[in-house]
Amino acid sequence: MASVTKFTQGAVFNQLRHNLRQIAHSGNPDIDPSRLRQDYVLSPDRGMSDYDYFQERLSQLYVYGRNDVKVMAGWVVTAPQDLEQEQYDDFFLAVYDFLENRYGEENVVQAVVHDDEGGQPHLHFCFVPVVEDKKHEEGYKVCANDVLDRRELRNFHPDLQRYLDEHGLEDACVMTGVTRAQGGNRTVAELKAEREREYEQEIERPEFDFGGPSVEVEQELHF
Repeated sequence: MASVTKFTQGAVFNQLRHNLRQIAHSGNPDIDPSRLRQDYVLSPDRGMSDYDYFQERLSQLYVYGRNDVKVMAGWVVTAPQDLEQEQYDDFFLAVYDFLENRYGEENVVQAVVHDDEGGQPHLHFCFVPVVEDKKHEEGYKVCANDVLDRRELRNFHPDLQRYLDEHGLEDACVMTGVTRAQGGNRTVAELKAEREREYEQEIERPEFDFGGPSVEVEQELHF
């Protein structure tokens, strides 16, 4: 199961800190401090902070000068319930490779596996959504709506499943059919309500109340 969120520039700093557990008093009650050492980073070490790299990458691209522009996107991919624990590392590495290939290594801002919460471990993959742009001298622009359009959201899970199957992870089923069975994609509020009712699957609940700007959640998908 995977979900995606889009972030404005004012929300990026706190989100990256949250993923790295650098916020002393996170509002997420699921975090178990005794399990923090089980988290690990998959994104490359670029010799600077993730936020500094984000800023550097952004400076190379054309960005519309509006406060509501979504300059970063983040997939959260959760390990399937029936996947054997010894396969978790291979699963997350394969998912990371799939995402890096899909959105470009130079656009990867951060990738962190969380195994310090209740439920299944999951990968936070944050990237700058970049498309070709012939109108401006940079040659590329930031446009989350173009990168994460309906076609991308429709094809993401089937493409990920195919990639996992091709790399020896046939047991990692990310296509459960829940979305189709329940009448389409649902909002974050609906996903949260489902988590209260059903505990057989872990649904990612990002927490954004860190004293910084609010984060607009564009869409979350649950398959």
